[in-house]
Amino acid sequence: MKKRRRRFSAKAAKRLKKRLWIALLMLLILLGLSTCTVVKTRPDYDALLLDAAASGETERGRAAAGERNALVRRGLMQEPSVDYDELLLLARLIEVEAGDRRYSDDYRLCVGELALNRVASPEFPDTLREVVEQYRQYPCALEPEFADLRPSRANAALALRLLKGERHLSPAVLYRSSRQIGPAFARFYDRQEGYIYFCESVYTELYAP
Repeated sequence: MKKRRRRFSAKAAKRLKKRLWIALLMLLILLGLSTCTVVKTRPDYDALLLDAAASGETERGRAAAGERNALVRRGLMQEPSVDYDELLLLARLIEVEAGDRRYSDDYRLCVGELALNRVASPEFPDTLREVVEQYRQYPCALEPEFADLRPSRANAALALRLLKGERHLSPAVLYRSSRQIGPAFARFYDRQEGYIYFCESVYTELYAP
């Protein structure tokens, strides 16, 4: 009897072990499916930001940016945080300074990047709004209609790319002019305006790496 009882116990233990492995495998599969579900159902925050900017839904854009930035802080998104008001302001600036269809995306990116270079520069104010509203720098931004301007989704997308870190110019590029007023880092040709230069500060030592 003792021998049969031991054999039965061994078989029972083997069956129990098998069931435990099956249960563990099912649990792992369920966890994997739930993770995939979370990823698939997460909103496309970039699209929400662009839609809000183009439609003038400021509160909706701020809410989307807040949710997105919370994920960034928690390490669930490997991207930089984005301030919606800065996105809207930069998109509006690109719209009024380079919104004409004859300008290329590269040119528009340079227009927006120049403004961000000024924010980072010791020669200009420290915030994007102060840079945009600085006396005699961007007169278009002081017009009443600028505050209500709805930028195109395309220009908002360019602004978002810049705020997420895309760069094409040297950090020392601070000026755009129809004549070369310093070391020229980039040059574009326009049929109506001729050559347009993106020029570096004369104080290039301030921007040495």
